[in-house]
Amino acid sequence: MDRMVPEPRTFKELVEADLRRAARLVIKVQDEIDPQFRMSTPEGDYWIAVTLPADGHERTQMLRRLSTFMAWKQVRAFSMACEMYEPDAVYCVGLGVNEQHHCLARIRRQPRPWASNNFGNVEWLPGASIDPAIHDLLPRGPRPMTPKEISALEKWFGASGTFPAVHIPTGEVRGLK
Repeated sequence: MDRMVPEPRTFKELVEADLRRAARLVIKVQDEIDPQFRMSTPEGDYWIAVTLPADGHERTQMLRRLSTFMAWKQVRAFSMACEMYEPDAVYCVGLGVNEQHHCLARIRRQPRPWASNNFGNVEWLPGASIDPAIHDLLPRGPRPMTPKEISALEKWFGASGTFPAVHIPTGEVRGLK
């Protein structure tokens, strides 16, 4: 898992790079990581780390907020990297308008502290196994946003929000209004 990877040139390579980034984050924090979203927009990519609640209803609400953010920012592709427990692995899914990829790398939890050699090889999975709830995050096309929706997005993903969106090209956490 620790081989050097050149700058991603394809969407599939970007998904693998985001998987490797999640593995490095697991090593760094030595604890569970929140799902990491990278979203491609006309104004550049955004990154958001979001805690997904255990409660099913609250989780659905958070996914709806993410989907609304994606619709507002006109996301055409995104990746989501996270940990999964069955199997014990880091996982990344990438969904775009015309392609989808997802992969995992199994984690060996011993010895601690974890290091790059605690991760297995990248395993590519069949597209049919992607959770439909993740598929539904990608906007089907542009839609108008109400001031109330934008205000709610600011509360969650704005500069002072619970899960601020980072504009990757600038590294800035921007206000959304």
